[in-house]
Amino acid sequence: MKTMNDIWSEIHNDFEDDGIIYIDAWTTDDENEDGSVIAKINTITKEIKYLDERAKTNEFAQEAINEVLNTL
Repeated sequence: MKTMNDIWSEIHNDFEDDGIIYIDAWTTDDENEDGSVIAKINTITKEIKYLDERAKTNEFAQEAINEVLNTL
């Protein structure tokens, strides 16, 4: 559930392409909204590249990222 402090209303961590898992986020529940990649995780090195600096400290984003890391 989204709270007043949340940046993103939805985050997905299930798209992988060429050994990179993309962390995609949406700011609203609007199905027409384009999501944006906030982080990428290399499946070999487990290196995280943040495309949105807010994801480094956002609890919701970190949950999605750690979920991926725990399965690698």
